[in-house]
Amino acid sequence: MNTSLYPLRFREILRDYSFGDRWIVDAYEKDGLPSDHRVAETWEVCDRPDGESSQVLNGPLTGETLHTLVSAYGPALLGRDVVARCGTRFPLLIKFLDASNVLGEQAHHSDALAADRGLEDPGKTEAWYMLKVREGATVHVGNRPGVTREQVEAAILDGTIKDLMRVYEVAPGDAFLLYAGTMHYASGGVLFYEIMQNSDVYIGLHPPDLGLAPEERVIRARDALVGVHLETDFDAQTVPVSLPAGVNTRTFILACRYFALERYDLLAPTMIACDGRRFHVLSQIEGVTTIVHGEHRELLRPGQSILLPADLGLVTLVPSQPSAILKAYVPDLREDIVAPLRQSGVSDAGIVRLGGWTALNDLAPLVEGLS
Repeated sequence: MNTSLYPLRFREILRDYSFGDRWIVDAYEKDGLPSDHRVAETWEVCDRPDGESSQVLNGPLTGETLHTLVSAYGPALLGRDVVARCGTRFPLLIKFLDASNVLGEQAHHSDALAADRGLEDPGKTEAWYMLKVREGATVHVGNRPGVTREQVEAAILDGTIKDLMRVYEVAPGDAFLLYAGTMHYASGGVLFYEIMQNSDVYIGLHPPDLGLAPEERVIRARDALVGVHLETDFDAQTVPVSLPAGVNTRTFILACRYFALERYDLLAPTMIACDGRRFHVLSQIEGVTTIVHGEHRELLRPGQSILLPADLGLVTLVPSQPSAILKAYVPDLREDIVAPLRQSGVSDAGIVRLGGWTALNDLAPLVEGLS
């Protein structure tokens, strides 16, 4: 392809699951969503190996898929650091998720477990950022203190596994980093932004089929248990760090080896440097922002996302009213998280809490190593 890259909008890939309703349709200014069924998830940016790939809907590359563009442009789109780490397989899946109803008990494989079981996908670490919640809404994430593997096995068998999970009453702006193996469940009444490894692996923690022989039910429960991470005092909720930038605010929400998420609250224009190292995905959550790159201008309204290819250079974000936008990327944790936050005076403890309170935290060993 000879067309120069530019900020790319994609048509959402939709999912009609029983845990969802039409909250995304009602809450956000998305175009062309169906009026006759649930929209439980909108996949904003993805390129799945099964051929389900986001399709461009703006500019001269309209109609092309993300998969085709990755193949054609490689590091110019993904970034040289991303290609060095992930190859040319698009590494993330970004979505809006409506859990108006119950989102069932589950966990996800680690990279190692997925490989050991011969799965085509890697493991799945994911994160939730709460956008809208109904009164009294809760999520269950990770294990309560003192929970044993024997208790988890018994709870899988008798259908009480959510009772062993830590319960959080949630508010907009709460963030949870669900490392692979983290048990999770939502009781309903939450709409959140989700970022994850590009993977569809899944460990169901519901009771095995009652029609199976008792010994087979135990085998199934133990098979699921292999993928569950248990840890004393585990806390998946991150503690965001906000930094003033003139009249704007930049908030680091969470970070791990696979992805980082930031929030920009804008009253004045700001710039993002697409310096060739990595792509960025921006998702508008409040207000309206114009994305400016050279002569190209793209308006982002609430619920809309855009991909900034790695080689774009400077991109300007111009709010037309108070605006909030999420920025997702694959980080170099030392350069993109630890170093700038230390330079801004954030404590090492504050940096580490962007990864939750867990032995799985990717930031803790880096901070300790740089002390």
